[in-house]
Amino acid sequence: MDARVWFFGVSLLALGTHVARGAQTPDYRVAAAAACPQDIVDAHVREQFAVYGPLSRDREYFGFIFAFEGAIGSAVIQGRTCFKSDSCSIDTAKAAPLIPKGAKVLGEWHTHPQSIKALGLSPDDVRGARNNRHIRCYAAYYSQPDGDIYAWNPFQSSVPTAMFSRVLIGSYRREFVISITAIGTRIDDFAPPPRGSSKE
Repeated sequence: MDARVWFFGVSLLALGTHVARGAQTPDYRVAAAAACPQDIVDAHVREQFAVYGPLSRDREYFGFIFAFEGAIGSAVIQGRTCFKSDSCSIDTAKAAPLIPKGAKVLGEWHTHPQSIKALGLSPDDVRGARNNRHIRCYAAYYSQPDGDIYAWNPFQSSVPTAMFSRVLIGSYRREFVISITAIGTRIDDFAPPPRGSSKE
């Protein structure tokens, strides 16, 4: 699958689904919103889940999120079929070569297949995101089989603390999705400057 496709559409979900149910926004999300293009990345991630969530009936999809030439994209791979399995996995390293040279990595997302009903993060999920926590603005997301989409803190080192850090940012269930056109981005602040530019 060629992930070098740019996604200029943004999906916004029904009001009231962007924050954790009955909870304040965690400090790590507040800090990221001030220093990173969090809203733009959140919107891109919801768009990705709107596409790949419904396809994730019996396999996982995974994507590295990146900024490149003023747009956000995802380097997307699909895992093997895991229907009626207790667990499902995907080799995320296979997504790395799909990231364009010179792109700024901003995070990752993955789906949990509907066939295995996995509602929580796995140790591999937590470990994989934590391994990339040194990357500025790195964000981590996953979707549950019921369509709910969560962000979690990639600095967490255990499943319980990562689960506690989750923030509900939407749902890929079709009845909640409203598509609009993206306007006004800050992505150029986070993407590498073009070769030969004065910013190099």
